[in-house]
Amino acid sequence: MTMHRNKHFFHVAIATAAVGLLGAVTAFGVAPLAEAELPPEQHITETIPLALEVPESLDSFIQTETIRRGDTLGQLVGRLGANDPGFLRFAAGDPVGRLALQMRAGRTVQAEVDALGRIQRFTYRFGGLEADAADAGEPTPLTRLEIVRDGDRFTATEDIIPLERTIEMRSVEIRSSLFAATDAVGIPEGVAIRVADIFGGDLDFDRDLRKGDRLRVVYESVREEGSLDQAQAGRLLAVELVSAGERHEAFWHERDGRGEYFTFDGRSLKKSFLRNPLEFSRISSGFSPARMHPVLRDWRAHKGVDFAAPIGTRVRATADGTVEFVGQQRGYGNVVIVNHRNQYSTLYAHLNDFAPGLTPGAKIRQGDTLGAVGMTGWTTGPHLHYEVKIDGEQVDPMGVAIPDSKPLSPGERRALMASVQSIREQLAQLDSLRVASFQ
Repeated sequence: MTMHRNKHFFHVAIATAAVGLLGAVTAFGVAPLAEAELPPEQHITETIPLALEVPESLDSFIQTETIRRGDTLGQLVGRLGANDPGFLRFAAGDPVGRLALQMRAGRTVQAEVDALGRIQRFTYRFGGLEADAADAGEPTPLTRLEIVRDGDRFTATEDIIPLERTIEMRSVEIRSSLFAATDAVGIPEGVAIRVADIFGGDLDFDRDLRKGDRLRVVYESVREEGSLDQAQAGRLLAVELVSAGERHEAFWHERDGRGEYFTFDGRSLKKSFLRNPLEFSRISSGFSPARMHPVLRDWRAHKGVDFAAPIGTRVRATADGTVEFVGQQRGYGNVVIVNHRNQYSTLYAHLNDFAPGLTPGAKIRQGDTLGAVGMTGWTTGPHLHYEVKIDGEQVDPMGVAIPDSKPLSPGERRALMASVQSIREQLAQLDSLRVASFQ
C-alpha cells in the first residue's frame, strides 16, 4: 500500500513538473525582446514599374449636333459629349483644321467620340445644299472638312462632296395662300420663294391668288451622296401657275453661263430689278410724301419702303451693279448704296452687318448678299429700309416699272424651244397622275 501511494505521488510530481516546464517555455516564447536586441529601422523607397496602357481602340459612339448662333468650337465639342483639349489645340493651329473654327449657325457636324471623351473623327460640311437653288449654270461645289485621330496625332482634309440629283414634280390646288398650298404637298419653301420671285412683277401673291388656282412645279432635289439626311430643293426647272384663268409659265434655261427663266414661247422673265430685297417679309411702312416719324415724332416724307424682318435676315442686291458706299450714315445706321445701269441706284439701311469683303467699287450680281437686317440708326425695331433712285430722285420701289432683260437671239431661241418640249411632257405627266388620283 505504501509503495503504491509513493508510486502515485511520483507520477503526480513528474506531471506537475512537466506542466511547469511547458509554462516556462510558453512564457519565454511570448515575452518581448529587449530594446537593445531590435534591429535598426530602415526606410527603403523603390520605384515599381506599372505596365498600365490606355488602349487605342475603345467603344465609341456617333453624335450629331447643329451649330447654334454664337457657338464656339469648345461649346460644340462639349455638346458632342467630348472632352478633348488636344483636338481643340489642333483645330486652332492646323491650316486646314482651322476651318472647324468657322462656326456657321444651322450647319450640322458629326463626331465619333470614344469612352474617354476623345474625338476619333470630326466631320463638318461647309455650305448648305439649299444654296444650290441659285440659278447659276454650275453650282459652287460643297466641301467637307474631316479631322481624324491617329493615336495622339490628328490629320485634317478638305474634300468635295459628291451630290445626288433627282427630279421632283408636284401639283397643288391653292385654297388660301401660296405657301400654305406648297406646304400641304411637301413643296420646299425655297421652291415657293422662287415662284414668288419669278412672277412677283406680274402678280401680288397677297391679293391676286384665288381659291381654286393651280400650281405645277418641276424642280431638282439635291442630297449629299450616301447621306440619310433629308434632300434639299435645288433649281426650279419649270413652273406653271393658273390664276383667275390666266396662265403664267416659266422655264429654266442656261444663258451666258447663268440660268435664267423664260416663258414657254421664249420671252425672258428676268427683270433688271427684283421687287423685294428680302426673300420673304412684310412691308411695315410704304413710300409716302408724309408720315409720322416713329422716332422724331414729326411729319416728314418717307422716300422708301420698310420691310419688317428678324435681325439677321439676309439682304440681297435687287440688281446687278457696283457698290458705291458701305458704312454709316446719320439716322440710317449701317448703309449700302449700289449703282446700277440706266441711272438707277438702290439704298439698304439699318443693317446689322455687312457681307464679308463688301467694299466700294465691288461688282455684284442680282441676288448677292449685301448684309443682314438689323436696327442700327434711328429705328424702333428690326427692319430694312430700302430706296430706289432714278437720276438721283427717289421713286416708289413697289410702283416703279421694272425693265425686262435682253431678248434671246435666234440661235438661243431654237435651243430653248427644244428643251421646252421635254418640260411640257413632264408637266403632262402631272396631269395624268392628278386624274388617276381622283378616280
